[in-house]
Order: sequence, then C-alpha cells, then structure tokens
Amino acid sequence: MAVFPNSCLPGCLLIFILLQLPKLDSARFDVIGPPEPILAVVGEDAELPCRLSPNVSAEGMELRWFREKVSPAVFVSREGREQEGEEMAEYRGRVSLVEDHIAEGSVAVRLQEVKASDDGEYRCFFRQDENYEEAIVHLKVAALGSDPHISMEVQESGEIQLECTSVGWYPEPQVQWRTHKGEEFPSMSESRNPDEEGLFTVRASVIIRDTSMKNVSCCIRNLLLGQEKEVEISIPASFFPRLTPWMVAVAVILVVLGLLTIGSIFFTWRLYKERSRQRRNEFSSIEKLLEELKWKKATLHAVDVTLDPDTAHPHLFLYEDSKSVRLEDSRQKLPEKPERFDSWPCVMGREAFTSGRHYWEVEVGDRTDWAVGVCRENVTKKGFDPMTPENGFWAVELYGNGYWALTRLRTPLPLAGPPRRVGVFLDYESGDIFFYNMTDGSHIYTFSKSSFSGPLRPFFCLWSCGKKPLTICPITDGLEGVTVVADAKNISKEIPLSPMGEDSASGDIETLHSKLIPLQPSQGVP
Repeated sequence: MAVFPNSCLPGCLLIFILLQLPKLDSARFDVIGPPEPILAVVGEDAELPCRLSPNVSAEGMELRWFREKVSPAVFVSREGREQEGEEMAEYRGRVSLVEDHIAEGSVAVRLQEVKASDDGEYRCFFRQDENYEEAIVHLKVAALGSDPHISMEVQESGEIQLECTSVGWYPEPQVQWRTHKGEEFPSMSESRNPDEEGLFTVRASVIIRDTSMKNVSCCIRNLLLGQEKEVEISIPASFFPRLTPWMVAVAVILVVLGLLTIGSIFFTWRLYKERSRQRRNEFSSIEKLLEELKWKKATLHAVDVTLDPDTAHPHLFLYEDSKSVRLEDSRQKLPEKPERFDSWPCVMGREAFTSGRHYWEVEVGDRTDWAVGVCRENVTKKGFDPMTPENGFWAVELYGNGYWALTRLRTPLPLAGPPRRVGVFLDYESGDIFFYNMTDGSHIYTFSKSSFSGPLRPFFCLWSCGKKPLTICPITDGLEGVTVVADAKNISKEIPLSPMGEDSASGDIETLHSKLIPLQPSQGVP
C-alpha cells in the first residue's frame, strides 16, 4: 500500500480553490462606454462600442442597444441570436452586431447608412442571469451640404440683393458673409429649414449699398465637422447707380414735396376724424336703437334645434336630451350610415331648413376648440374635405388661441372678448348667415349673399376632448320688451349699419333693454 506525503493534500486543495475564484467572481461586471461621443457622417456607417470590466466573455449574454425606451430597441441579441421582433422599425435591417472580440467582453453594433434622425444618446445593456449593467453612448451626426449658390437681384431703389443658398446640412450650420478684404458682415435675413430627411436647407440674404464692395463671398460652416464651403461673386460696377447733381436736386425736391403732402394728408385726416366723431355722437342713440331692434327681430324666429345621432361621429357622445355633445378618446360602435361623419368630429341638427328665417343659440362656455354654424344636408361626410362655403359649410370656430371664419382662406376674427354663448341667425331667401357673441351682444361675422340650394341643417364640431359639453340652448317662452322704432326703414337709409366698419357704433350693451335670449344653465354631465 502506497503512502503519500502529508504535505501533498493541502497543496492540491489550495490549487483547486485558486482555480475556482474567477468562476465565483465572474457573475459581477461593469459596462463601460466610449469616453467621447462617436462622430458619424450622414450616409456612412458608424459603430457604437461597449465593453465589460473585467474583460469576461459576453457570449451567451443578453445584449441590447436602445434609446429613450428599453423596448422597442435599436438592436437585441439573446443567446447569440438577433431578436428582430423587439427592434424599432426604423433601425431594422440597418444594425448588425460586431462580435470580433466578444470573448474579451468587447462588443459593438454597426449602424449602416447613418441618418440625421440617428443623432443623440444610446444605451448599451448587458445581462447575464440576474446581473445586468448599462452604459451611455453618444452619437453625433453631421452632414456637409452642397456648394453654396449666390443669386443677385437689382432692386428698384438701385440696391443689390444677394441670396446665398445651400442644401443638405446637419446640424444647423453657420452662415457668414465676407468682403474681398476678409471683413465679415451679418445677413439681413436667414432661414434654416429641415427637409424630410432632417437635413437643413440654408438661405441667407444681404443688401449691398456700398459701391466699393466689388467681390462678396458667402461661407457656410459645419461647426461639428470643422469644415466649410465658400462661394464668391463679383458685382459689376454698372449695377451700381451713378448720382449726378441734377439727380440730387430732384431727390431733395421730391422729399420736400413728400413732406408737404404728408402734412396736408394729416391735416385732412384730423379734420375728417373730428367730423366723423361729431356725426357718430349725433346718431349714436338711433344706431343703438336700430341694432337692438335687429337682435330682437332675430329672436322672433327662434327654433328648437336638437342633435341628430345618425350623423354623429363615433367619438362624439350625445346626451339623452339630444341637446349636448362632448368629444371622447374612446370610439363608440355605431352602425355605418351614409349620413354619419367618419373623419371630422362633427354632428348635424335634426332640423332641415329650405326657406324662411331661423335662429338658435349654442352654449360653448369656456371650452376650447369648437366650430358652429350651418351646412348643406348633402355635404361630404367621408373624408377630410375643407370646411368652406364652396363645400357647403358656413361656420365660425375657436381653434388654438384664435377665432376664425371658415372661408376659403380662413378669416381671423378680432373679438373684444371670448363668447360663452354664440347666436346663429339664418335668412335662407337673402342668403345671409349671422353670428353673434351673446356674452356681450356683439356681432361676430356674417356670410352674406350666399347661394343656397337644398336643405340646410345646423352644424356642430368639437376639436378637443373635455368633460364640458357643447350645448344647444332651449327656446325662451317670450321676449323681454322689444323696442319698436317708428319709421325704422327711413332711418336705416340715412344711417347705414356697418357692424364691422370702423365708423359703426356698437353702443353700450349694458344700456340695452334685455339680452337676445336670457342665459340658461348648461346641461350637466350625466
């Protein structure tokens, strides 16, 4: 029987323990990204590297490069296989894994055909079992644009305007004009507009008045790349006007005549304004009376308007009384009907008008983004046709922070105050549609001399969601003290009413006998 020395066993155990130490510590690691941003040129490839510390193998780990959100990601590899289903659509097919040194813990992703939208921050994420770490990689994208082009135009004043244009820059470049001596001077105007690919088109213009500036250059610089492109243009001396003594004398005479003309115009204007003020003061009481009579006459044609659920957009929720409506994010399952709006969030009133005069009021409250008015019964309800009179819509709206009349080129409405209640008056035979701010009784807008054909119906639209509904006001049982004016027809011939003109007197609304229709409490949310 062999006998081993007693010193052999402790030595073997020590060697075995030392061999196991790297395995026990291999589960703990850090991820380190590049210390400086990665610079890439549009259209070329770029690599986003990360490495493990200590330099253990990354084989078998989950590797993920992402931007703001972990998923979907830029690139995902799990158990050595790319997970395309977890990747962002704009990166799919453009990103591949560089794993030449993966055994040493160094990995990178190659981004092909870099775009301007690739610019920004990325994160690389490594995970093994329950242990994971990540690092940040900054990618800076740059593009050197086209050679600048200078166009020249001689103004009627004799000045020369130069415009420098170049395309395909990223990020926004710096523009600088220089004289032939290298002296820099600023642009009169500059614009930098991105195209569909995010690259900037640069336009800079300058006015040349100095006849000594024969050569002018335009320099466009990419500060990130530290490169620039420059173009020079020569201005012929014949382009600059030559002044003679008689031209100077004529210019002085013209200036004097101009000052005399301005003085006479100002004096005439002051005289006209004074006479206009006196005339307005003389007839202000009669105009107030006529304006009140016109509002009160409108209420004599008040109609009971209700909402037609068969025309309501699926995102519009109608109340049980068919008087109120609000816009929700959720979409209702409603039967498909040809008369239902499926694009614009709109609804019609049930009532159709083919003649006569009709009046109703809509409580808009303090909610934003709405439109009310009148439309033809057979307007296009499928698709996004513009809401204009040519397409059968006569309406006013609040959108964003502005009030507009929905004409072919939208007309801004400079209102004195926001209307909480809007009055709509339709005169079918005359082709007129009037809108009133019933908060203060002022006139908003009039579509005049329109050509109507076929039935017209009330029209309502909501552009934003909210708990506060848009409500059709109920008809009042009677009118308060309608003032009768003797021989009002003859008076109106002498004093034409111009609600939107400068010289029209809107009058003090608080002196009116009563409002158009007394305010009613809005319907609550069920």
